[in-house]
Amino acid sequence: MNRIKSMFLFLALLVFLFPSLEVSAITNAKTVYITEESYVVEHQDQAMLLNGPLLTYQQVSYLPLRGAANLFNLTLTNQANGIHLNGENTTPVIQSILSSPLPKETVRSNDHIQFSLAIGGHSGAVLEGGHTTPSFMKNANTPLYPASTVKVMTALLALEKGNLNDLVIVGPGAATVPSDSSKAGVNPGDVMTLEQLLHGLMLPSGNDAAVAIAEHIAGTHWQFVQMMNQRAREIGALNTTFMNAHGYDHTSQKTTASDLAKIGAEAAKHPFFMKLVSTPTYATTYRSRSGSPVHKVWRNTNDMVHPASSYRHPLVTGGKTGYTSISRHNLISFAEFEGSTFTTVILRGDRTQRYRDTAGLVNRATQLRGQFDRANKKQAYIQPVTQPIFVNGQEIAAKHTLLHNGTTYISVDDMRTISRAISTVHLTAEQRIQAAVSGNLLTFDRVDPTITSGRMLVPIRPIFEHLGLELDWNQATRTAVGKSGDTTIALRINEKTAQVNGVNHTLDVPATVVNGRTVVPVRFVTEATGQTIDWGRARVITLD
Repeated sequence: MNRIKSMFLFLALLVFLFPSLEVSAITNAKTVYITEESYVVEHQDQAMLLNGPLLTYQQVSYLPLRGAANLFNLTLTNQANGIHLNGENTTPVIQSILSSPLPKETVRSNDHIQFSLAIGGHSGAVLEGGHTTPSFMKNANTPLYPASTVKVMTALLALEKGNLNDLVIVGPGAATVPSDSSKAGVNPGDVMTLEQLLHGLMLPSGNDAAVAIAEHIAGTHWQFVQMMNQRAREIGALNTTFMNAHGYDHTSQKTTASDLAKIGAEAAKHPFFMKLVSTPTYATTYRSRSGSPVHKVWRNTNDMVHPASSYRHPLVTGGKTGYTSISRHNLISFAEFEGSTFTTVILRGDRTQRYRDTAGLVNRATQLRGQFDRANKKQAYIQPVTQPIFVNGQEIAAKHTLLHNGTTYISVDDMRTISRAISTVHLTAEQRIQAAVSGNLLTFDRVDPTITSGRMLVPIRPIFEHLGLELDWNQATRTAVGKSGDTTIALRINEKTAQVNGVNHTLDVPATVVNGRTVVPVRFVTEATGQTIDWGRARVITLD
Protein backbone atom coordinates (compact mmCIF):
# COMPACT_ATOMS: atom_id res chain seq x y z
CA MET A 1 0.00 0.00 0.00
CA ASN A 2 2.86 2.39 0.81
CA ARG A 3 4.37 1.71 -2.61
CA ILE A 4 1.09 2.61 -4.32
CA LYS A 5 0.77 5.84 -2.34
CA SER A 6 4.38 6.72 -3.16
CA MET A 7 3.76 6.14 -6.84
CA PHE A 8 0.67 8.38 -6.83
CA LEU A 9 2.60 11.14 -5.04
CA PHE A 10 5.48 10.80 -7.49
CA LEU A 11 3.19 11.06 -10.53
CA ALA A 12 1.33 14.00 -9.04
CA LEU A 13 4.66 15.78 -8.45
CA LEU A 14 5.66 15.14 -12.06
CA VAL A 15 2.43 16.71 -13.32
CA PHE A 16 2.96 19.77 -11.11
CA LEU A 17 6.62 20.30 -12.02
CA PHE A 18 6.54 19.16 -15.65
CA PRO A 19 3.08 19.75 -17.13
CA SER A 20 4.34 18.93 -20.65
CA LEU A 21 5.01 15.33 -19.69
CA GLU A 22 2.76 12.64 -21.20
CA VAL A 23 0.79 12.20 -17.99
CA SER A 24 -2.98 12.65 -17.70
CA ALA A 25 -5.19 12.69 -14.62
CA ILE A 26 -4.09 10.13 -12.05
CA THR A 27 -7.25 8.03 -12.08
CA ASN A 28 -8.01 4.36 -12.28
CA ALA A 29 -4.37 3.37 -11.74
CA LYS A 30 -3.88 -0.30 -10.97
CA THR A 31 -1.10 -2.75 -10.32
CA VAL A 32 -0.72 -5.42 -12.99
CA TYR A 33 1.88 -7.83 -14.34
CA ILE A 34 3.40 -7.10 -17.73
CA THR A 35 6.21 -8.34 -19.95
CA GLU A 36 8.86 -5.94 -21.24
CA GLU A 37 10.79 -6.81 -24.41
CA SER A 38 13.01 -5.22 -26.99
CA TYR A 39 11.44 -4.92 -30.41
CA VAL A 40 12.44 -4.49 -34.03
CA VAL A 41 10.42 -2.81 -36.78
CA GLU A 42 10.77 -4.15 -40.32
CA HIS A 43 9.62 -2.36 -43.45
CA GLN A 44 10.56 -3.09 -47.06
CA ASP A 45 13.44 -5.42 -46.11
CA GLN A 46 14.93 -2.93 -43.68
CA ALA A 47 15.01 -3.33 -39.91
CA MET A 48 15.40 -0.98 -36.97
CA LEU A 49 15.75 -1.61 -33.23
CA LEU A 50 13.52 0.93 -31.45
CA ASN A 51 14.15 2.51 -28.08
CA GLY A 52 11.91 1.82 -25.12
CA PRO A 53 10.30 -1.48 -24.14
CA LEU A 54 7.46 -3.26 -25.85
CA LEU A 55 4.87 -3.87 -23.11
CA THR A 56 2.43 -6.77 -23.23
CA TYR A 57 -0.61 -6.78 -20.95
CA GLN A 58 -3.55 -9.16 -21.34
CA GLN A 59 -2.21 -10.29 -24.73
CA VAL A 60 -2.17 -6.76 -26.14
CA SER A 61 1.29 -5.35 -26.95
CA TYR A 62 2.07 -1.66 -26.65
CA LEU A 63 4.95 0.55 -27.79
CA PRO A 64 5.75 4.10 -26.62
CA LEU A 65 3.68 6.62 -28.58
CA ARG A 66 6.76 8.84 -28.89
CA GLY A 67 8.67 5.96 -30.45
CA ALA A 68 5.88 5.45 -32.99
CA ALA A 69 5.88 9.17 -33.71
CA ASN A 70 9.63 9.19 -34.31
CA LEU A 71 9.30 6.17 -36.59
CA PHE A 72 6.94 8.13 -38.84
CA ASN A 73 8.94 11.37 -38.48
CA LEU A 74 6.19 13.09 -36.50
CA THR A 75 6.60 15.58 -33.66
CA LEU A 76 4.73 14.87 -30.44
CA THR A 77 3.40 17.57 -28.13
CA ASN A 78 1.09 17.32 -25.13
CA GLN A 79 -1.45 20.14 -25.19
CA ALA A 80 -4.43 21.07 -23.07
CA ASN A 81 -6.91 19.43 -25.43
CA GLY A 82 -4.94 16.25 -26.06
CA ILE A 83 -1.80 14.65 -27.45
CA HIS A 84 -0.82 15.95 -30.90
CA LEU A 85 1.35 14.31 -33.56
CA ASN A 86 2.21 16.46 -36.55
CA GLY A 87 4.28 16.03 -39.69
CA GLU A 88 4.36 14.56 -43.17
CA ASN A 89 2.92 11.28 -41.89
CA THR A 90 4.30 9.16 -44.72
CA THR A 91 6.39 5.98 -44.74
CA PRO A 92 8.45 4.76 -41.76
CA VAL A 93 11.98 6.11 -41.39
CA ILE A 94 14.17 3.03 -40.82
CA GLN A 95 17.69 3.41 -39.44
CA SER A 96 19.38 0.02 -39.34
CA ILE A 97 22.58 1.18 -37.61
CA LEU A 98 22.62 0.08 -33.96
CA SER A 99 23.73 2.37 -31.16
CA SER A 100 24.12 -0.51 -28.68
CA PRO A 101 24.53 -4.32 -28.73
CA LEU A 102 21.49 -6.41 -29.52
CA PRO A 103 19.49 -7.54 -26.44
CA LYS A 104 20.19 -11.09 -25.30
CA GLU A 105 17.38 -11.59 -22.76
CA THR A 106 14.90 -14.36 -23.51
CA VAL A 107 11.31 -13.38 -22.68
CA ARG A 108 8.42 -15.83 -22.83
CA SER A 109 5.72 -14.02 -24.74
CA ASN A 110 3.00 -16.68 -24.67
CA ASP A 111 1.46 -16.63 -21.21
CA HIS A 112 -1.49 -18.94 -21.81
CA ILE A 113 -2.23 -21.14 -18.81
CA GLN A 114 -4.01 -24.47 -19.05
CA PHE A 115 -5.31 -26.89 -16.46
CA SER A 116 -7.74 -29.73 -15.77
CA LEU A 117 -10.09 -30.04 -12.83
CA ALA A 118 -12.98 -32.31 -11.88
CA ILE A 119 -16.31 -30.44 -11.93
CA GLY A 120 -19.88 -31.58 -11.44
CA GLY A 121 -21.32 -29.71 -14.42
CA HIS A 122 -21.65 -31.58 -17.71
CA SER A 123 -19.79 -28.82 -19.55
CA GLY A 124 -17.48 -25.99 -18.54
CA ALA A 125 -14.91 -23.50 -19.72
CA VAL A 126 -12.60 -20.81 -18.35
CA LEU A 127 -11.46 -18.04 -20.68
CA GLU A 128 -8.90 -15.47 -19.59
CA GLY A 129 -9.17 -11.94 -20.96
CA GLY A 130 -7.01 -11.36 -24.04
CA HIS A 131 -6.91 -15.06 -24.97
CA THR A 132 -8.90 -16.92 -27.61
CA THR A 133 -8.32 -20.43 -26.27
CA PRO A 134 -9.87 -21.42 -22.93
CA SER A 135 -7.59 -22.33 -20.03
CA PHE A 136 -10.03 -25.04 -18.97
CA MET A 137 -12.43 -27.12 -21.04
CA LYS A 138 -14.83 -29.95 -20.26
CA ASN A 139 -17.14 -30.82 -23.14
CA ALA A 140 -16.64 -27.16 -23.99
CA ASN A 141 -17.61 -27.55 -27.66
CA THR A 142 -20.76 -29.61 -27.03
CA PRO A 143 -23.94 -27.73 -28.10
CA LEU A 144 -26.31 -27.33 -25.14
CA TYR A 145 -29.34 -25.27 -24.17
CA PRO A 146 -28.20 -21.91 -22.74
CA ALA A 147 -31.37 -20.88 -20.86
CA SER A 148 -31.12 -17.34 -19.46
CA THR A 149 -27.37 -17.02 -20.03
CA VAL A 150 -28.63 -15.85 -23.46
CA LYS A 151 -29.37 -12.56 -21.71
CA VAL A 152 -25.63 -11.78 -21.61
CA MET A 153 -25.76 -11.31 -25.39
CA THR A 154 -29.00 -9.33 -25.08
CA ALA A 155 -27.35 -6.96 -22.59
CA LEU A 156 -24.22 -6.68 -24.74
CA LEU A 157 -26.19 -5.58 -27.80
CA ALA A 158 -28.28 -3.18 -25.72
CA LEU A 159 -25.10 -1.50 -24.48
CA GLU A 160 -23.56 -1.41 -27.95
CA LYS A 161 -26.64 -0.21 -29.82
CA GLY A 162 -28.52 1.80 -27.21
CA ASN A 163 -27.99 4.46 -24.58
CA LEU A 164 -28.58 3.96 -20.88
CA ASN A 165 -30.66 7.15 -20.79
CA ASP A 166 -32.90 6.04 -23.66
CA LEU A 167 -36.55 6.35 -22.71
CA VAL A 168 -38.19 3.02 -23.51
CA ILE A 169 -41.90 2.44 -23.94
CA VAL A 170 -42.34 -1.28 -23.35
CA GLY A 171 -43.74 -2.87 -26.49
CA PRO A 172 -46.49 -5.45 -26.92
CA GLY A 173 -44.06 -8.39 -27.08
CA ALA A 174 -43.43 -8.23 -23.33
CA ALA A 175 -46.88 -9.72 -22.77
CA THR A 176 -46.26 -12.67 -25.08
CA VAL A 177 -43.50 -14.48 -23.19
CA PRO A 178 -44.38 -17.98 -21.93
CA SER A 179 -46.39 -17.95 -18.73
CA ASP A 180 -43.96 -20.24 -16.92
CA SER A 181 -40.89 -18.12 -17.71
CA SER A 182 -39.14 -15.77 -15.31
CA LYS A 183 -40.37 -12.18 -15.45
CA ALA A 184 -39.45 -8.73 -14.20
CA GLY A 185 -43.11 -7.64 -14.17
CA VAL A 186 -42.90 -4.98 -16.88
CA ASN A 187 -45.99 -4.48 -19.05
CA PRO A 188 -46.73 -3.00 -22.47
CA GLY A 189 -46.92 0.78 -22.23
CA ASP A 190 -44.65 1.06 -19.18
CA VAL A 191 -42.17 3.91 -19.55
CA MET A 192 -38.64 3.53 -18.17
CA THR A 193 -35.02 4.06 -19.11
CA LEU A 194 -32.93 1.42 -20.81
CA GLU A 195 -30.77 1.35 -17.67
CA GLN A 196 -33.80 0.38 -15.56
CA LEU A 197 -34.85 -2.22 -18.11
CA LEU A 198 -31.39 -3.78 -18.15
CA HIS A 199 -31.63 -4.30 -14.40
CA GLY A 200 -35.00 -6.00 -14.96
CA LEU A 201 -33.33 -8.19 -17.57
CA MET A 202 -30.32 -9.33 -15.59
CA LEU A 203 -31.32 -9.41 -11.90
CA PRO A 204 -34.70 -11.18 -11.81
CA SER A 205 -33.90 -12.61 -15.29
CA GLY A 206 -36.97 -11.02 -16.84
CA ASN A 207 -37.96 -12.56 -20.17
CA ASP A 208 -40.45 -9.73 -20.56
CA ALA A 209 -37.62 -7.22 -20.16
CA ALA A 210 -35.60 -9.11 -22.80
CA VAL A 211 -38.34 -8.75 -25.40
CA ALA A 212 -38.86 -5.10 -24.47
CA ILE A 213 -35.16 -4.41 -25.02
CA ALA A 214 -35.16 -6.34 -28.31
CA GLU A 215 -38.12 -4.37 -29.66
CA HIS A 216 -36.59 -1.08 -28.54
CA ILE A 217 -33.22 -1.75 -30.17
CA ALA A 218 -34.25 -3.51 -33.39
CA GLY A 219 -37.94 -2.76 -33.90
CA THR A 220 -38.99 -6.38 -33.60
CA HIS A 221 -37.92 -9.29 -31.43
CA TRP A 222 -36.92 -11.40 -34.45
CA GLN A 223 -34.80 -8.65 -36.02
CA PHE A 224 -32.95 -8.37 -32.71
CA VAL A 225 -32.33 -12.14 -32.71
CA GLN A 226 -30.72 -11.80 -36.15
CA MET A 227 -28.45 -9.13 -34.68
CA MET A 228 -27.57 -11.50 -31.85
CA ASN A 229 -26.53 -14.22 -34.27
CA GLN A 230 -24.48 -11.81 -36.36
CA ARG A 231 -22.70 -10.48 -33.28
CA ALA A 232 -21.99 -14.03 -32.11
CA ARG A 233 -20.23 -14.76 -35.40
CA GLU A 234 -18.20 -11.57 -35.09
CA ILE A 235 -17.08 -12.58 -31.60
CA GLY A 236 -16.10 -16.04 -32.82
CA ALA A 237 -18.97 -17.94 -31.19
CA LEU A 238 -19.47 -20.04 -34.31
CA ASN A 239 -21.33 -22.93 -32.68
CA THR A 240 -24.09 -20.73 -31.25
CA THR A 241 -27.59 -20.17 -32.63
CA PHE A 242 -30.03 -17.81 -30.92
CA MET A 243 -33.79 -18.08 -31.45
CA ASN A 244 -34.94 -15.54 -28.86
CA ALA A 245 -33.54 -12.80 -26.64
CA HIS A 246 -34.35 -14.40 -23.28
CA GLY A 247 -33.25 -18.05 -23.40
CA TYR A 248 -36.55 -19.89 -23.10
CA ASP A 249 -35.99 -23.34 -24.58
CA HIS A 250 -36.15 -23.73 -28.35
CA THR A 251 -34.98 -26.87 -30.13
CA SER A 252 -32.66 -24.84 -32.38
CA GLN A 253 -31.27 -22.51 -29.69
CA LYS A 254 -27.91 -23.91 -28.63
CA THR A 255 -24.53 -22.67 -27.49
CA THR A 256 -21.33 -24.18 -26.10
CA ALA A 257 -19.39 -23.38 -22.96
CA SER A 258 -16.51 -22.14 -25.12
CA ASP A 259 -18.77 -19.85 -27.17
CA LEU A 260 -20.59 -18.51 -24.13
CA ALA A 261 -17.23 -17.67 -22.52
CA LYS A 262 -16.30 -15.63 -25.60
CA ILE A 263 -19.60 -13.76 -25.50
CA GLY A 264 -19.20 -13.13 -21.78
CA ALA A 265 -15.63 -11.89 -22.18
CA GLU A 266 -16.82 -9.41 -24.81
CA ALA A 267 -19.61 -8.16 -22.55
CA ALA A 268 -17.20 -7.84 -19.61
CA LYS A 269 -15.34 -5.11 -21.52
CA HIS A 270 -18.24 -2.76 -20.73
CA PRO A 271 -17.96 -1.25 -17.21
CA PHE A 272 -21.73 -0.88 -16.88
CA PHE A 273 -22.26 -4.54 -17.71
CA MET A 274 -19.92 -5.52 -14.91
CA LYS A 275 -21.70 -3.15 -12.54
CA LEU A 276 -25.00 -4.68 -13.63
CA VAL A 277 -24.06 -8.33 -13.06
CA SER A 278 -22.55 -7.55 -9.66
CA THR A 279 -25.65 -5.81 -8.26
CA PRO A 280 -27.40 -7.85 -5.50
CA THR A 281 -30.67 -5.88 -5.44
CA TYR A 282 -32.01 -2.88 -7.32
CA ALA A 283 -34.87 -0.61 -6.31
CA THR A 284 -36.42 1.68 -8.88
CA THR A 285 -39.55 3.57 -9.87
CA TYR A 286 -40.94 4.05 -13.37
CA ARG A 287 -44.30 4.98 -14.92
CA SER A 288 -47.07 2.69 -16.07
CA ARG A 289 -49.07 3.27 -19.25
CA SER A 290 -51.56 5.30 -17.22
CA GLY A 291 -48.77 7.46 -15.78
CA SER A 292 -48.92 6.10 -12.26
CA PRO A 293 -45.67 5.23 -10.51
CA VAL A 294 -44.52 1.61 -10.42
CA HIS A 295 -42.13 0.65 -7.64
CA LYS A 296 -39.92 -2.38 -8.11
CA VAL A 297 -37.23 -4.12 -6.10
CA TRP A 298 -35.40 -6.71 -8.19
CA ARG A 299 -33.21 -9.32 -6.54
CA ASN A 300 -30.35 -10.99 -8.39
CA THR A 301 -30.92 -14.70 -9.01
CA ASN A 302 -27.17 -15.31 -8.68
CA ASP A 303 -26.27 -16.38 -5.14
CA MET A 304 -22.60 -15.56 -5.70
CA VAL A 305 -23.24 -11.79 -5.68
CA HIS A 306 -25.14 -11.61 -2.39
CA PRO A 307 -22.92 -10.55 0.54
CA ALA A 308 -24.50 -12.94 3.05
CA SER A 309 -24.47 -15.93 0.71
CA SER A 310 -22.30 -18.93 1.58
CA TYR A 311 -21.41 -19.09 -2.13
CA ARG A 312 -19.93 -15.60 -2.18
CA HIS A 313 -16.36 -15.63 -3.59
CA PRO A 314 -13.90 -12.76 -3.04
CA LEU A 315 -12.69 -12.78 -6.66
CA VAL A 316 -16.03 -13.28 -8.43
CA THR A 317 -17.35 -9.89 -9.50
CA GLY A 318 -20.66 -10.97 -11.01
CA GLY A 319 -22.43 -13.35 -13.33
CA LYS A 320 -25.69 -14.61 -14.82
CA THR A 321 -27.66 -17.72 -13.99
CA GLY A 322 -29.84 -19.77 -16.30
CA TYR A 323 -32.29 -22.59 -15.69
CA THR A 324 -34.98 -24.57 -17.45
CA SER A 325 -36.00 -28.17 -16.84
CA ILE A 326 -34.31 -29.08 -20.12
CA SER A 327 -31.12 -27.02 -19.84
CA ARG A 328 -30.65 -27.68 -16.12
CA HIS A 329 -28.65 -25.16 -14.09
CA ASN A 330 -26.25 -22.90 -15.98
CA LEU A 331 -23.95 -20.14 -14.78
CA ILE A 332 -21.59 -17.66 -16.40
CA SER A 333 -19.33 -15.78 -13.98
CA PHE A 334 -16.61 -13.14 -14.03
CA ALA A 335 -13.59 -12.94 -11.75
CA GLU A 336 -10.83 -10.35 -11.36
CA PHE A 337 -7.33 -11.17 -10.21
CA GLU A 338 -4.32 -8.82 -10.31
CA GLY A 339 -5.36 -7.18 -13.55
CA SER A 340 -6.60 -10.35 -15.25
CA THR A 341 -10.26 -11.07 -16.01
CA PHE A 342 -11.57 -14.64 -16.10
CA THR A 343 -14.89 -15.72 -17.59
CA THR A 344 -16.12 -19.08 -16.30
CA VAL A 345 -19.03 -21.08 -17.69
CA ILE A 346 -20.91 -24.05 -16.24
CA LEU A 347 -23.61 -25.66 -18.40
CA ARG A 348 -26.03 -28.42 -17.45
CA GLY A 349 -25.08 -28.46 -13.81
CA ASP A 350 -26.76 -28.68 -10.42
CA ARG A 351 -28.30 -25.64 -8.72
CA THR A 352 -25.70 -25.32 -5.97
CA GLN A 353 -22.89 -27.38 -7.49
CA ARG A 354 -22.50 -24.80 -10.28
CA TYR A 355 -21.38 -22.29 -7.64
CA ARG A 356 -18.88 -24.72 -6.15
CA ASP A 357 -17.63 -25.60 -9.63
CA THR A 358 -17.15 -21.91 -10.41
CA ALA A 359 -15.27 -21.29 -7.17
CA GLY A 360 -12.97 -24.23 -7.85
CA LEU A 361 -12.24 -23.10 -11.40
CA VAL A 362 -11.56 -19.52 -10.30
CA ASN A 363 -9.26 -20.69 -7.51
CA ARG A 364 -7.24 -22.89 -9.83
CA ALA A 365 -7.02 -20.37 -12.69
CA THR A 366 -5.92 -17.52 -10.46
CA GLN A 367 -3.42 -19.68 -8.62
CA LEU A 368 -1.73 -20.63 -11.90
CA ARG A 369 -1.89 -17.06 -13.18
CA GLY A 370 -0.22 -15.76 -10.05
CA GLN A 371 2.52 -18.37 -10.20
CA PHE A 372 3.22 -17.67 -13.86
CA ASP A 373 3.22 -13.88 -13.51
CA ARG A 374 5.55 -13.83 -10.54
CA ALA A 375 7.99 -16.11 -12.34
CA ASN A 376 7.88 -14.51 -15.80
CA LYS A 377 6.61 -10.93 -15.58
CA LYS A 378 7.22 -7.58 -13.95
CA GLN A 379 4.86 -5.74 -11.64
CA ALA A 380 3.80 -2.38 -13.02
CA TYR A 381 1.42 0.53 -12.42
CA ILE A 382 -0.74 1.40 -15.40
CA GLN A 383 -3.74 3.63 -16.01
CA PRO A 384 -6.00 4.57 -18.92
CA VAL A 385 -5.10 7.43 -21.26
CA THR A 386 -7.83 10.03 -20.77
CA GLN A 387 -6.58 12.48 -23.41
CA PRO A 388 -7.58 12.18 -27.08
CA ILE A 389 -4.77 11.64 -29.61
CA PHE A 390 -4.61 13.73 -32.79
CA VAL A 391 -2.57 13.20 -35.96
CA ASN A 392 -2.28 16.41 -37.96
CA GLY A 393 -5.35 17.76 -36.19
CA GLN A 394 -7.51 14.68 -36.78
CA GLU A 395 -8.48 12.61 -33.74
CA ILE A 396 -7.57 8.95 -34.20
CA ALA A 397 -9.63 6.00 -33.02
CA ALA A 398 -6.99 4.18 -31.00
CA LYS A 399 -8.56 1.14 -29.32
CA HIS A 400 -5.81 0.37 -26.80
CA THR A 401 -3.73 2.94 -24.95
CA LEU A 402 -2.24 3.13 -21.47
CA LEU A 403 0.09 5.15 -19.28
CA HIS A 404 3.12 3.56 -17.66
CA ASN A 405 5.85 5.46 -15.79
CA GLY A 406 4.48 8.73 -17.16
CA THR A 407 4.76 7.59 -20.78
CA THR A 408 1.86 7.12 -23.18
CA TYR A 409 1.77 3.74 -24.92
CA ILE A 410 -0.28 2.76 -27.95
CA SER A 411 -1.03 -0.77 -29.09
CA VAL A 412 0.87 -2.24 -32.02
CA ASP A 413 -2.37 -2.71 -33.95
CA ASP A 414 -3.22 0.97 -33.51
CA MET A 415 -0.08 2.01 -35.43
CA ARG A 416 -2.28 1.90 -38.54
CA THR A 417 -4.21 4.88 -37.19
CA ILE A 418 -1.03 6.97 -37.12
CA SER A 419 0.11 6.58 -40.74
CA ARG A 420 -2.05 6.15 -43.83
CA ALA A 421 0.99 4.68 -45.59
CA ILE A 422 0.62 1.53 -43.47
CA SER A 423 -2.17 -0.92 -44.28
CA THR A 424 -1.12 -3.96 -42.23
CA VAL A 425 0.79 -4.44 -39.00
CA HIS A 426 2.01 -7.85 -37.85
CA LEU A 427 3.70 -8.67 -34.56
CA THR A 428 5.46 -11.99 -34.11
CA ALA A 429 4.01 -14.17 -31.37
CA GLU A 430 7.47 -14.89 -29.94
CA GLN A 431 10.89 -13.29 -29.92
CA ARG A 432 12.99 -13.86 -33.03
CA ILE A 433 16.74 -14.13 -33.29
CA GLN A 434 18.33 -10.99 -34.71
CA ALA A 435 21.76 -10.49 -36.30
CA ALA A 436 23.80 -7.37 -37.00
CA VAL A 437 26.94 -7.14 -39.13
CA SER A 438 29.33 -4.40 -38.02
CA GLY A 439 26.44 -2.71 -36.21
CA ASN A 440 24.02 -2.94 -39.15
CA LEU A 441 20.78 -4.83 -38.35
CA LEU A 442 19.90 -7.44 -40.97
CA THR A 443 16.70 -8.93 -42.38
CA PHE A 444 16.47 -12.35 -43.96
CA ASP A 445 13.45 -12.25 -46.28
CA ARG A 446 11.26 -12.88 -43.21
CA VAL A 447 12.90 -16.27 -42.72
CA ASP A 448 14.04 -16.84 -39.16
CA PRO A 449 17.69 -17.71 -38.52
CA THR A 450 18.14 -21.08 -36.84
CA ILE A 451 20.41 -22.17 -34.00
CA THR A 452 22.26 -25.49 -34.32
CA SER A 453 24.77 -26.63 -31.69
CA GLY A 454 24.91 -23.08 -30.37
CA ARG A 455 25.73 -21.56 -33.80
CA MET A 456 23.48 -19.30 -35.86
CA LEU A 457 22.64 -20.29 -39.42
CA VAL A 458 21.09 -17.72 -41.76
CA PRO A 459 19.78 -17.80 -45.35
CA ILE A 460 22.74 -17.60 -47.70
CA ARG A 461 21.53 -15.11 -50.29
CA PRO A 462 20.73 -12.10 -48.04
CA ILE A 463 23.91 -12.49 -45.95
CA PHE A 464 26.13 -12.85 -49.02
CA GLU A 465 24.50 -9.79 -50.62
CA HIS A 466 25.05 -7.77 -47.45
CA LEU A 467 28.71 -8.80 -47.30
CA GLY A 468 29.20 -7.93 -50.97
CA LEU A 469 29.79 -11.54 -52.01
CA GLU A 470 28.65 -12.70 -55.42
CA LEU A 471 26.97 -16.08 -55.05
CA ASP A 472 27.83 -18.98 -57.33
CA TRP A 473 26.30 -22.42 -56.88
CA ASN A 474 27.99 -25.63 -58.10
CA GLN A 475 25.21 -28.21 -58.35
CA ALA A 476 27.59 -31.08 -59.09
CA THR A 477 29.58 -30.67 -55.87
CA ARG A 478 26.74 -28.99 -53.92
CA THR A 479 29.10 -26.16 -53.06
CA ALA A 480 28.19 -22.51 -52.53
CA VAL A 481 30.92 -20.03 -53.43
CA GLY A 482 30.93 -16.35 -52.48
CA LYS A 483 33.35 -13.98 -54.21
CA SER A 484 34.33 -10.37 -53.65
CA GLY A 485 37.41 -8.44 -54.81
CA ASP A 486 39.88 -10.14 -52.49
CA THR A 487 37.86 -12.88 -50.76
CA THR A 488 36.53 -16.24 -51.91
CA ILE A 489 34.51 -18.41 -49.53
CA ALA A 490 33.51 -21.97 -50.43
CA LEU A 491 31.01 -23.94 -48.33
CA ARG A 492 29.91 -27.43 -49.22
CA ILE A 493 26.50 -28.58 -48.02
CA ASN A 494 26.73 -30.75 -44.87
CA GLU A 495 30.56 -30.60 -44.88
CA LYS A 496 32.37 -29.23 -41.80
CA THR A 497 35.37 -28.14 -43.90
CA ALA A 498 35.17 -24.79 -45.71
CA GLN A 499 37.72 -22.74 -47.63
CA VAL A 500 38.64 -19.07 -47.44
CA ASN A 501 40.92 -18.08 -50.29
CA GLY A 502 41.85 -21.73 -50.66
CA VAL A 503 42.73 -22.30 -47.00
CA ASN A 504 40.78 -25.00 -45.18
CA HIS A 505 38.83 -24.15 -42.03
CA THR A 506 36.91 -26.48 -39.70
CA LEU A 507 33.35 -25.42 -38.94
CA ASP A 508 31.42 -26.07 -35.74
CA VAL A 509 28.31 -26.51 -37.91
CA PRO A 510 28.20 -26.91 -41.69
CA ALA A 511 26.10 -25.16 -44.29
CA THR A 512 22.87 -27.10 -44.76
CA VAL A 513 19.38 -26.93 -46.22
CA VAL A 514 16.37 -26.09 -44.02
CA ASN A 515 12.86 -26.04 -45.52
CA GLY A 516 14.31 -25.75 -49.00
CA ARG A 517 16.58 -22.81 -48.11
CA THR A 518 20.36 -23.00 -47.95
CA VAL A 519 21.60 -21.64 -44.63
CA VAL A 520 25.19 -20.92 -43.63
CA PRO A 521 27.05 -20.23 -40.35
CA VAL A 522 26.81 -16.46 -40.12
CA ARG A 523 29.78 -15.89 -37.80
CA PHE A 524 32.16 -17.80 -40.08
CA VAL A 525 31.21 -16.03 -43.31
CA THR A 526 31.07 -12.61 -41.63
CA GLU A 527 34.45 -12.84 -39.94
CA ALA A 528 35.95 -14.27 -43.16
CA THR A 529 35.23 -10.90 -44.77
CA GLY A 530 36.80 -8.97 -41.87
CA GLN A 531 33.52 -7.78 -40.34
CA THR A 532 31.98 -8.35 -36.90
CA ILE A 533 28.75 -10.13 -35.97
CA ASP A 534 26.36 -9.54 -33.06
CA TRP A 535 23.17 -11.41 -32.27
CA GLY A 536 20.20 -11.01 -29.96
CA ARG A 537 16.47 -11.55 -29.49
CA ALA A 538 13.48 -9.29 -30.05
CA ARG A 539 9.83 -9.29 -31.07
CA VAL A 540 9.37 -8.14 -34.65
CA ILE A 541 6.76 -5.66 -35.92
CA THR A 542 6.37 -5.86 -39.70
CA LEU A 543 4.78 -2.87 -41.45
CA ASP A 544 3.35 -3.10 -44.98
